[in-house]
Amino acid sequence: MKQPYNTALYMRLSRDDEKYGDSVSIETQRTILRQFASDNNLRVVDEYVDDGWSGTNFERPDFKRMMDDVEAGKINCIVTKDLSRFGREHVMMDYYLEFMFPEKHIRYIAVTENEDTEKGLSDFVPFKNLFNEWFAKDTSRKVKAALKAKHTAGERTSTYAPLGYKKDPDEKNRIVIDEETRWVVEKIFDLAAHGCGAAKIARVLYDEKVPTPAFWLFSRLGKFDYVFADAPPDKAYSWSLSAIKNILNDETYIGNTIHHKQSTISYKNKKVVQNPKEEWVRVENTHEPIISKDLFYQVQDQIAARRRIQKDATTRDLCRIAQMR
Repeated sequence: MKQPYNTALYMRLSRDDEKYGDSVSIETQRTILRQFASDNNLRVVDEYVDDGWSGTNFERPDFKRMMDDVEAGKINCIVTKDLSRFGREHVMMDYYLEFMFPEKHIRYIAVTENEDTEKGLSDFVPFKNLFNEWFAKDTSRKVKAALKAKHTAGERTSTYAPLGYKKDPDEKNRIVIDEETRWVVEKIFDLAAHGCGAAKIARVLYDEKVPTPAFWLFSRLGKFDYVFADAPPDKAYSWSLSAIKNILNDETYIGNTIHHKQSTISYKNKKVVQNPKEEWVRVENTHEPIISKDLFYQVQDQIAARRRIQKDATTRDLCRIAQMR
């Protein structure tokens, strides 16, 4: 009797896939794959799930774990619901299906498309992979267009509201002032207006046990559990200089919404890059401000003046060093 294959059941769902509902959900994929494995005498070694990962990215955590198990000889069969669940980049798909899997004697099955390397892949597989990649590109384009329209309308699409604000419970993609935390923002700007730099402000907040933005999210929503769960109590008040500077430079606090400060290189390369200011999308008066514009721009002038002083001091120090040589 033929020995059953040592099988990996691989499931993937991207954020863009979620709008298609249960037909591509992780649970639906799991049900299909488990039933197929049972019906076909496949010994399931493990299940691998990448929830929230694009198919054009092959650096997914559980995908890499699965391929490590392939290299270790634990797996000789991989089953997915369809080709797109494995990946949406045709060059990489061709590499795995035509080179790596045959070389390592790995059987691959895409259940709903009836593709099976043991029986021979159909001639349509290259076209399916090209279509899947085109679909990812088209979806990315549509998502960007939809986000641009929302951003132009002043909507805020970020996952969390900035410190001092909370999500509007009555209107999607809007923020309202959070009376429980607005005082932290007001305190930071007041300290800055009285001549305190970011380092001094961070020390004051620490001494007065003022929670950081991340700790507010942890205490309210359970986010950043990996940071605070087993950390000493003073971790809650350990403000970074970047957190202070980001708040002091954020026009959110004068009622403006700015988008497109960052973007990814392409629908395939998800590396985040900073966009030049001329490409930012700025919409004014989208919500109630916490800080007056006069105070905000006073602080900006003080920050700029402090930078000039530091730059001049650095230049003088360098000149002294050069003269001593």
